[in-house]
Amino acid sequence: MLTPSEKRFIKSWEEQRHGGRVKYYLLYIIMGTFICALVIAFLTQVLGFGLPQSLMKIIIGSFLIVTVSTIFSWWYNEKRFKAIIQREIRDGMKKDEEGN
Repeated sequence: MLTPSEKRFIKSWEEQRHGGRVKYYLLYIIMGTFICALVIAFLTQVLGFGLPQSLMKIIIGSFLIVTVSTIFSWWYNEKRFKAIIQREIRDGMKKDEEGN
């Protein structure tokens, strides 16, 4: 039996993965890099580190952080999605066997 949070996850993940891995990666890496770069630039100013010698270091660092986290999130969500589906299939098969 699916919990409400699993139902929400399945619905949202099916929508996310509908466009495929490439579209997912492009969307989250591009937008994530932009947002992460802004946050890191802001934090370096607030914490008194000053702007690094090159803004390019922030952009490259942001890109690497976001790329790794995006790839990991796709892998983790796919693993979770498949585990839930397989569990439901096994439970359904057990119920079918018990009913016969």
